[in-house]
Amino acid sequence: MVDFIKHNLRQMSAPAPQSASHASNRTGAAPVAAVTDVAKSVDDGQLSLKASVSKMSETPPIDMEAVNRIKQAIANGEYPINLGLVSERLMESYFEMKGE
Repeated sequence: MVDFIKHNLRQMSAPAPQSASHASNRTGAAPVAAVTDVAKSVDDGQLSLKASVSKMSETPPIDMEAVNRIKQAIANGEYPINLGLVSERLMESYFEMKGE
């Protein structure tokens, strides 16, 4: 979901590619049609973003059923823990903090 939002935001903030006719316009004034197209593109992007946010708000971002299963497994002492992997990652973090 986060990647989907980032993708939509990138599309909205990315500058529109300019054609050769825009590059040759030295007066600094953009053609009216180009301005209208850009405005329409921004409006469409905002509508798309609003629709995406609305759609995401309909469902919770966290699977509470899975969270409760994991909590119960931890409480029962049934949650598998790979101590070798945990210690390896702790050491990696330690060395990264020290800059080695």
